[in-house]
Amino acid sequence: MDSSAIGAVSGVATASIALVAAALVVWQVFEMRKTSYASAFKAVYDILQSESLRQDRRLVMRELRTRDHTAWSDEEIQRAERVCHSYDCVGIMCRSGFIPADVVADSWGDSLRTCWNVLEPLIGKYRGDRNAPELWDDFEWLARRAVELRRPVNT
Repeated sequence: MDSSAIGAVSGVATASIALVAAALVVWQVFEMRKTSYASAFKAVYDILQSESLRQDRRLVMRELRTRDHTAWSDEEIQRAERVCHSYDCVGIMCRSGFIPADVVADSWGDSLRTCWNVLEPLIGKYRGDRNAPELWDDFEWLARRAVELRRPVNT
């Protein structure tokens, strides 16, 4: 074999090794992203599924939804604010790319839509009183995403 053939074989071997290495790097990045999403989902799950927060959401969805926010007690307002804070925190995680918003909006869609509809008047009052349109805006964004993803139930 002459030197040009050896050079060609060597070039093909080097390119093949580089291609395999690149494929492995892409695979590793994909696996790392799945691991990161799994960790973020676990964090979201822990936040949203704590028993106290589930009780707060239950209060919002079952009892506060039938009353004007001006008639809520101080304790009810605090519990409603906890719901806003928790969904806003999760919305920040979604908008920052730590977890796909569609996963959260699909998994907690009914709760997001219902809680937003019940709490929107209170949030609007807070935003106006404080001149703070950004207040709980990530909760709003996530609730709107849940509305977009709403799928009809097959009958």
